[in-house]
Amino acid sequence: MAMSDVVTIHPSDADYPERARSAMKPLTLYAVGSLDLLERDAIGICGSRDASPEALRYAFDFGREAARRGFVVVSGYAKGVDRQAHRGAMEAGGGTIAVLPEGIDGFRVARELRPLVDMEGNFLAVSMFEPAASWQAWRAMERNKLIVGLSQGLFVVEADERGGTINAAMECARQRKPLWAVAYSTSGFGREGNNLLLRQEMAVPLKRLSDVRDALEQAASGAAQSAGQMAMALG
Repeated sequence: MAMSDVVTIHPSDADYPERARSAMKPLTLYAVGSLDLLERDAIGICGSRDASPEALRYAFDFGREAARRGFVVVSGYAKGVDRQAHRGAMEAGGGTIAVLPEGIDGFRVARELRPLVDMEGNFLAVSMFEPAASWQAWRAMERNKLIVGLSQGLFVVEADERGGTINAAMECARQRKPLWAVAYSTSGFGREGNNLLLRQEMAVPLKRLSDVRDALEQAASGAAQSAGQMAMALG
C-alpha cells in the first residue's frame, strides 16, 4: 500500500462519517479504499478470533445476508469471525469496512481475502490511530468504539465473558444502538458472553437466518429497540 493512497479525514471535514461523530469523540481517521462505503447503511458483526466452525458459518452467512439487503458490513479484520463476515459480504457482491486495531501503515490485504478485495469498489480499511501505531491490546478494544459508531447495530456471533467481543457489545449498549446475539442450541466454550447478553436481556436473540433478516429490516428502518433501552443494568 502506497502512503499516497491513504486519505486523512478530519472531524471538521464534510465527509466525516456522521454516525461516528455522534457516537464518540470525533478523532482524525485514516483510510484507504472506497470512501463511498461510509455513506451507506451499515451493520457491525463481531466475534472470536478462535471461533468454532459453527460460529464461522454464522459469520459468513450474516455478512452475506447483510450485503444482499444493501448493508455494508463493518468488522474488525481479525482472523476468525471478522474475516468470515468480510468475506460473506464481498462474496455476495456487497461492500465491507475493516476497522483496524493499529495504524493504517500496518494494513495489508489478508491473503484469504485477496481474490475478493476491490479497493476502489467493495473494501475500505480505516484506523482511528496514528498511521505508524503498532498493534496493542488496548487499541484492539478502543477500536470497538468506531466499529459500533459506524454501524446501525451490532451482531454478536460468538463471545466469551471477557475480551474484545463482549467489550464491543458493551460499547453498543453505551452508544444505545440495537444489539443482537446468536442464541446457540448447545452451550460451549467461548459462548459464555452470548449467554450473558441474552440472559440479561441486553441483546435480542438470533436463532435462525430469518431473525437476521428481521433484524436488518429493523436496523434499516430505525425501529429496532436499542441495546441501551434493554441494558438497564448499565444505567
